[in-house]
Amino acid sequence: MSARRRGGFDQAELPEVHRIRWWLAAVTAGLVTAGFAVVPYLPFFQNWTFVRDPKVAIVITWTFLQTSVVIISAVLTLYFVGKARLEAAAFRANQIDIRLFVDERPEGSHDREIDSAVELTATFKRFLNDSRLYTPTPVPGAGSSYDFIQIVEHAGDSADGWWKAATKLIRLAQPPAAFTVTGTVRPGNTPGRHQLILELVRVPRFAASPLVIEDENWPRVLHRAANAVAALVIPRSAYVRTNIHWAAWRDAKIPYELFDAYQRANHFITYRRYDEALAEYYRAVSLDPSNVYIRLEIAALQEQLDLHLDALATYDDVITVCSRGHPTLARWWIGPDFARQPRDAGRARDVALLIARYRHALVLGHGDSIAGSWWVRRTTAGAPGDARALRRAELRAALELRFRRYVDLDIRTGPEPVPRERRLELHRRVLRAPAEELVVHRATPAQLAEYHQRAAEMRSYFCALSQYEIERLIEDYARFGRRWRRSWQQLTNRALALSLVWAVLRRAMADVEPGTGAVPVPRPAYPASRVRLADVCPDRHWPPDPRALDDTVEAAGPRKSWEECYNAASVYAVAMLEVGPRGERDLRDHARNPRLDGEARDEVARRAVRELYQAATISHSGRLPERRSWVMGEDPDLAALRGHELFRVFEMVTFSPDRAAPLRPQRAQVWEQVSYVRRLVGEIAGCRAHFWRVRALDPGPAPDGRTLDRWRAGDRDAWRKLTSLATGKQDWYTRYQAICAFREWAADSGYPGAIAGFPLYCEDRLHAQLRGAAGPRVKTGLDANIVVREYVRLCDQRLDHLVADIAEHEHTLVAEDDFAARAERWAALCSWFDDDIADGSSAGERRERFRKLARP
Repeated sequence: MSARRRGGFDQAELPEVHRIRWWLAAVTAGLVTAGFAVVPYLPFFQNWTFVRDPKVAIVITWTFLQTSVVIISAVLTLYFVGKARLEAAAFRANQIDIRLFVDERPEGSHDREIDSAVELTATFKRFLNDSRLYTPTPVPGAGSSYDFIQIVEHAGDSADGWWKAATKLIRLAQPPAAFTVTGTVRPGNTPGRHQLILELVRVPRFAASPLVIEDENWPRVLHRAANAVAALVIPRSAYVRTNIHWAAWRDAKIPYELFDAYQRANHFITYRRYDEALAEYYRAVSLDPSNVYIRLEIAALQEQLDLHLDALATYDDVITVCSRGHPTLARWWIGPDFARQPRDAGRARDVALLIARYRHALVLGHGDSIAGSWWVRRTTAGAPGDARALRRAELRAALELRFRRYVDLDIRTGPEPVPRERRLELHRRVLRAPAEELVVHRATPAQLAEYHQRAAEMRSYFCALSQYEIERLIEDYARFGRRWRRSWQQLTNRALALSLVWAVLRRAMADVEPGTGAVPVPRPAYPASRVRLADVCPDRHWPPDPRALDDTVEAAGPRKSWEECYNAASVYAVAMLEVGPRGERDLRDHARNPRLDGEARDEVARRAVRELYQAATISHSGRLPERRSWVMGEDPDLAALRGHELFRVFEMVTFSPDRAAPLRPQRAQVWEQVSYVRRLVGEIAGCRAHFWRVRALDPGPAPDGRTLDRWRAGDRDAWRKLTSLATGKQDWYTRYQAICAFREWAADSGYPGAIAGFPLYCEDRLHAQLRGAAGPRVKTGLDANIVVREYVRLCDQRLDHLVADIAEHEHTLVAEDDFAARAERWAALCSWFDDDIADGSSAGERRERFRKLARP
């Protein structure tokens, strides 16, 4: 729906496109031209009286009139065709003519010598050409994207003579560029800043308001300028009609900060800089709170970061916003007060509603991950009052309130119904908030046993809710499928049916009797469900029978899309997991931990990989890199499959890496996160060491007291940031604040380093880092799962030691006035967290070096 119809929006700056009106005018003028040029010579026209017996005056008048009308209408036809093509080009908005920037910086300035106007123009063209629009997707990290702007080069304008005329004639057959961009490069209003003034003109002569972009470095200025131009063009273009992310901004003025934040978020995701991407997504949502598609991308990124509790709350918010306009769903989801919304209020959000309900159900199916976030099993890292713990407490309280919609559900595993009193008791017991978090290394055996039992109960409860939501979604989707036409491209009925098989399998795994391995009979969770549930454990014991599993998947029919094949692969992969939390061993008392072994395990792995091969074959090659991160390391369903030899062959064949693909451990994603935090601490320490080293080598006069106080304050802030980072390493916003501080310090000191994104798993690097942390005497040839577990333990322990050391030597760390001593101390800290070092030392030895320098 356009902004003009809804009201309350600032109209887009560029004028409205009237391509149909001009094409009708061109057709009309062409018909007039053809009529006056051809009709007078047709037989029926020759029989008219004034034609058979013409008078001299009439002949002269008619000849003049005919000639004049033909010439005028022909000229008008050409004019209208030109205007129509120009309006069509403005509607497509995919071609922009960029002129060489005018340089108004002082002659001989250092900035002008480094970044000339020609180079800045070329870089701006590249950034604008890289602007992309994205489509929603039911799989995290797999949103398709496409370029929507092309740069038009006018190479023939500088030619002379007949060649210039020839190039202009050739260009008449090409689609015209409806937009022209001119720019002026100027120094910023304050020293050290840069300014670019852009003017966008829609041909022939409508100019938008000038854009004044100013920032600290030219890449950021040019990025913001390119996104600002795109934000001006999109509202009147065809993309706002076809791309549902921006459908609400049709004919409205898009704030360029909104489009800039969205583009930067996707840019950061490309380089696996997830914390910065989340910050940019939230900046975009602050400028467009009703954009549920950006919220979907936030939730998908939270899943990739293993923040399942956050993702569950975000998907819940999206469903709450989108369910208005669907009375039955709104009455159940948010209450009867919201059921009387206009029915067309959520029509543009149907795709978001479908994807949010689907992903919400799948996150519930990972009840073990949610239980791990509800009652956190901390090993050594973290503190009771860190930022992540406070965030978990907020989410627990919010979800306990929202999940009261499930109180009346009969979540049972036996044939007898559960009384309502017991349902309410189960809800309160499972979702108890506030909840006391468990510190594992301080817990007694009785406390650990209680934790394992409560976590298993919560997991079973959430898996039952997952099955309920998928069954209800299947019923609603079958009823409203013809209304949700755009959703056909996202999820098919067969993909939903396979996801129900996945949910039943997940619930059976959560309900396994620990002592006997018995599995209850699958029962519908949604009373109105008409779907016959799959039974993959006909002998009523775990693990599933491979033949029953295969029959169940094949009963869904042939798979023809990525989602269908991937869901089938997930069903097979889940059967390979251990029955405990996160696909590992069940730690409850007397647990047998039954699992697939031997030939049965290989057969299930072969079928899972077969589905992945088919999914890769069906998918376009350009989509595979976007899905690689989720498939290779982030989807918890494939945790066990990644350790199988067939999966390694699949990675080699499908993605053709530059080196042999490793057998991935189940906790590879945890290794990526702790390695990322370790490198972040090391880069901050390296930056501060560079700062003090430069000050120590400065031959100029000594700094005054005010400058020295400012430098000391920066050091104090750095130690506080490291303390917060070490205690709240699981909190993305704490990490983002540390990154922002690092950027400021790096700009102030000219530090050449930068914050890299989350590292990709590499088996050689994993073993090398363990040697760097534990020393050269560490055992070799260990299983990768053991190596990851040990390295994560050492990294958590090192962060705890850092917090303790900063607290112990806080006064010494900030009171030293010797610049060289400060630089040496920071360098020692950087070395302590550098596990890629090859000097044969351990992290413990490097810590002692740091502590020695920190002592007074």
